[in-house]
Amino acid sequence: MAKQKLTLALEPDLIAYGKTYAAERGTSLSELLETYLAQLRATSPLPDGEGTSALVRRIRSELAQGLPQAPHHVDQKSVRLDYLSSKNP
Repeated sequence: MAKQKLTLALEPDLIAYGKTYAAERGTSLSELLETYLAQLRATSPLPDGEGTSALVRRIRSELAQGLPQAPHHVDQKSVRLDYLSSKNP
């Protein structure tokens, strides 16, 4: 599938953070955002959020509240363990 260009309007400090974050991981900001959006699409099949990962639910909640305030650290192992424990009560 051919890629298309997209123009986004973001705060300059968020752009700088995103570029640094991506570079530290050997990727581009475009690839980082594309991967993130693809993961959202793959993990949110239901509109009520059921079946989504704990991380996606947290991000949605933060966005609804006007958060997150970048940069912040996410302990992915902890989030995954919380998600798995919520699936198997």
